[in-house]
Amino acid sequence: MLEFSDEPKRLVSTFLAYRNDIDIYTEDELKDKEFYKVLFSRLLDSKIKINDITPLGSKNTVIERCKNEPNNGRKKLFIIDGDIKFIYRSTPSLKNLYVLEGYCIENFLFDKESVINFIYLNCGTKSKAEIESTLEFEKWLNGYSISLIDLFLHYALVDYFGGCFTLHNIHKFHSKDDYIEELVTRDIDHLKKEILNLTTEEEYQKKMNELKSRWDYSLDNLMTIVSGKDYLIPILLIKTNCFKKSKAFPSLEEAKFTLVQICNLDRLGKLKSTIEAL
Repeated sequence: MLEFSDEPKRLVSTFLAYRNDIDIYTEDELKDKEFYKVLFSRLLDSKIKINDITPLGSKNTVIERCKNEPNNGRKKLFIIDGDIKFIYRSTPSLKNLYVLEGYCIENFLFDKESVINFIYLNCGTKSKAEIESTLEFEKWLNGYSISLIDLFLHYALVDYFGGCFTLHNIHKFHSKDDYIEELVTRDIDHLKKEILNLTTEEEYQKKMNELKSRWDYSLDNLMTIVSGKDYLIPILLIKTNCFKKSKAFPSLEEAKFTLVQICNLDRLGKLKSTIEAL
């Protein structure tokens, strides 16, 4: 893939300014441009022209660009994922920097209606009513909520206390169509040991209780703090294959592009208001 250094990226953004009313910078890649074009067109009802975004490739690059961007009269917004620090509310605050109120942008594509419609479009043999009845949306996700929220709370505490963790994909905890909760529990136990190498049991319990008081085991919280990219959308793809004969998975990019056209964007209302207020 062709990559650009910071200075060419700055020039590209200037060149594309005539196509945008507001310049948007993200931590994504060039391949995500069309996704964001559709997202902003829907979110803003095409009232504000955003035909291009400037993907900078990483969160740190976006933050540094936001800090150092000269004032040239253009309206600008720098958007980063909430990621793991969002869980314990340690996010940067800079003028024109917008931190998503969720783990990543993919979290905002995932809701009951978008899930049902996605399965419907990929299945092609069942009605939406049949899919909704068979799916049992709340029951299906409740099977994941406690263990995955616990997992991400422990990821957050490892990060909070200065440790490092590896964010695995949901497929680590799946055997074909079956979710193996014991594998998640095993990873949680490993993360707890890592935390206790960094702090005391008392401090661990204190911070964990604080996080649990903020993030209970609701489906809303599952869809907010558990990575949409690595967990929620892959869970949807696994479930979709239960409704069709073909077992071929769409790619993450294909799934995202379908979901961005059918999801409910109400949860991005604050982002919409922020853009409109620039």
